[in-house]
Amino acid sequence: MAKANTTEALTPVARSSAGLRDAIFDEIDAIRNGTGNPTRANAVAKLAATVVETVRMELEVQRFAASAAGKTPIPQGAQLPQALQLGGVG
Repeated sequence: MAKANTTEALTPVARSSAGLRDAIFDEIDAIRNGTGNPTRANAVAKLAATVVETVRMELEVQRFAASAAGKTPIPQGAQLPQALQLGGVG
């Protein structure tokens, strides 16, 4: 598969919940101002949904492990004090 020609430099997305939101909103902005590609925006949305589902499962595992160990689990619907880190780099 050939690489698509692009004139914009891609900057890494911060691997946090805030970075994920920024990437999604950047795609929305690009679509709205006519510079975006709907196929790319759809791919970004699908990838973001996969990341969110993975984080949701990780939080459920943490709740289960804490409950099994007799610790207080993370409350359902708890507000995070800051952006949740989603990966090792970023």
